[in-house]
Amino acid sequence: MQVWAVDLDCGGGDVGRLSTRERARAGRLKRPDEHRRSLEAHCAVRRILALQLGVDPGDLEFDATDAGKPFLAKPAQALQFNLSHSGRYSLIAVAEDRSVGVDIEMSRPMSDLLGVAMGIATAREIDLLRQLPAGEMHSSFFDLWTRKEALLKAIGRGFLVDPRQVTVGIGQGRTYVTFDARIWTVETLAVGASVRAAVAIEGELTTALVVRPFQ
Repeated sequence: MQVWAVDLDCGGGDVGRLSTRERARAGRLKRPDEHRRSLEAHCAVRRILALQLGVDPGDLEFDATDAGKPFLAKPAQALQFNLSHSGRYSLIAVAEDRSVGVDIEMSRPMSDLLGVAMGIATAREIDLLRQLPAGEMHSSFFDLWTRKEALLKAIGRGFLVDPRQVTVGIGQGRTYVTFDARIWTVETLAVGASVRAAVAIEGELTTALVVRPFQ
């Protein structure tokens, strides 16, 4: 598996190669900067997958599952990918023949952090958050959020699954989670001081994971 970090404000993707669906998804974002960054993120997905496959980015075709998770439809390959972007930053994970999910979130103030956490966390995770010093709770919440969303995206159903059914823990590092009759590797990623990020992949990953910059 590979994970790529993209600075969407330094991108130079060819928007003309994007499909109608990709453009429409970006078009739902009303702020001009968010719209532009979404287009750049989809351009980066095409460029990364094209490099992996040795094809032109414009030759790739995508579809989506009934739950809305995009996948590579043409050329038919075992590669699976997932995209997340927040602010100017994007993460793209690519794996061969394994389900994968990734999430990145800009760190931001939360007026009712525990109240939000109760909507996504298990009872044990809430207890652990409450035991933390106030200075650690904020970053730990976003670690929890990104780890949980990355796993739900890897499963392929996103928040159609109640996140309170899945325990990922509030710590950083790598953990192994059993859910949906499968084992998943969930790992917090070091991307930057202003963001929190995580990746999840099907199976027990035993090799080190490095986030690579992509331009």
